[in-house]
Amino acid sequence: MQEINEDFNVPYYIFKEIVEYIELTAKGCCKCMKWSNVEALLNLAVVNERLSKKQVEHIKQEFCREQS
Repeated sequence: MQEINEDFNVPYYIFKEIVEYIELTAKGCCKCMKWSNVEALLNLAVVNERLSKKQVEHIKQEFCREQS
């Protein structure tokens, strides 16, 4: 089985958006729009080769609080 290295560097601007998203979901407000922003930044990080697709998928699984 292949393990994902969970110790990777997340760009600060993405980290900040994730923290704001988690804070807002804890308060119960405005979470859908904020998660859309986080997803857009994650996808741009893949395009700019700052993160791999596997890293982005790991972040999405770990932090997304939206119902599928």
